[in-house]
Amino acid sequence: MREERSHRDTVSFWASDASVCARRHLCVVVDNPTICTGGVAQDTRKGLKGADMKKILVADDETSIAELLQQALETEGYETYKVTQSLRFYDAVMQHKPDLILLDLLMPYLEGEDELRILQLNPETKNIPVIVVTAMLEAVQEQEKYRQLGVVEIVTKPFDLDKLTSLIKRVIG
Repeated sequence: MREERSHRDTVSFWASDASVCARRHLCVVVDNPTICTGGVAQDTRKGLKGADMKKILVADDETSIAELLQQALETEGYETYKVTQSLRFYDAVMQHKPDLILLDLLMPYLEGEDELRILQLNPETKNIPVIVVTAMLEAVQEQEKYRQLGVVEIVTKPFDLDKLTSLIKRVIG
């Protein structure tokens, strides 16, 4: 565990087993209680991997974006999985059965539109809501086409993480 000074000159702890307190500080969990230096701590790990947790699959070939989204969504209390190779996308959907998919349209081998068409062919996957997160600005102009393929919203890169998490909460809770 290492110690860092935040912009408010308070100490934050960074560890692999952490939670976020009510004031969105990163807090370290030590033997079950949560230690926070900046607010009333609330352990967001309760119920993790539980049946009532919403699952999100992040599909983006840019590993840094996939990891950022995965980390941010886990902090919000979602169970997340990532796939960075389009050829593994459908297998990941079938294995994890997500409640929501965040999908980049521009991926090597199979593009996002191809992935959406594959999802629509299977009754088990055709009703999974999809939020497209893409640098392809033309996608916004073709919203109706994507809505017919199960897309509920298109978010362009670069994106505002707070707005994206608010959108996710509206879509799946």
